[in-house]
Amino acid sequence: MTNHTFEAESQVITKLANVLARHIIPLFAETSNGKPKLVGNSFLISSGTSSYLLSAAHVFDELKADHELFFYIDLHTKRKLSGNLRLTKIPEGKNRKSDRFDVGVLKLEGQGLPPYPKVEKFPLDIGALMPNALPRENKQYLLVGFPESKSRANPVNREVVSGLYSFRNFSVPSTKYANLGVTPQSHVVLSFDRKHTVGSDGQIRAFPEPSGISGSPVWLLYDENGPNDPIQTPIVGIAIEHHKTHHAIVVTDIDIALRLINGTV
Repeated sequence: MTNHTFEAESQVITKLANVLARHIIPLFAETSNGKPKLVGNSFLISSGTSSYLLSAAHVFDELKADHELFFYIDLHTKRKLSGNLRLTKIPEGKNRKSDRFDVGVLKLEGQGLPPYPKVEKFPLDIGALMPNALPRENKQYLLVGFPESKSRANPVNREVVSGLYSFRNFSVPSTKYANLGVTPQSHVVLSFDRKHTVGSDGQIRAFPEPSGISGSPVWLLYDENGPNDPIQTPIVGIAIEHHKTHHAIVVTDIDIALRLINGTV
């Protein structure tokens, strides 16, 4: 893609990022002072009559540690996470950092199932997930999420405001994947220099500290054949970690999440 195309599409992509945010759910935990703290992102998927939250496994690990996680379904109403949780496996004798997939799926159960029109959050049909979108190069990707550093609680009106941020970029060369312990078959590695990122509007700016961005969906904007249909921009992966020294964000292919949903992992 030429730089001219990159800039010419910026207005459309900015609008698209705001539309895609309707499917993204910031997840919170209570801190010792009673204020909510953003711990990660997730996104809503529907399949038939079932609804799922997809995120990074290390975000959902908070539940395994008996920490309560929740999200907002109204300005002042919390929805605690409950349901059937499936996580990728931690290698024996290791910790979650050794899990190079790091994906979790929570089938939502109980009261308060989506959609959540009061906060403009709606599930995306499972058909919008595009697994194994190879090759990784010659494609442009869009990450949309809510960084922890841009989430703040207002103690006066008891509201939480989370700032939406996005950036778009290309995959690193396939030869660099091994440096991060992954392969192009199972992951996407996005070039990411926090101080020099391209926003959805095409402007170069510094991105907030990416803490809390784990679990955000990564969308395929353009492939070698040109732009996708903006009405059905596909999700190709889940952001799982930021590597500052490698100037990269590691993304697990959405195929792993689909296999967790189908119980084949």
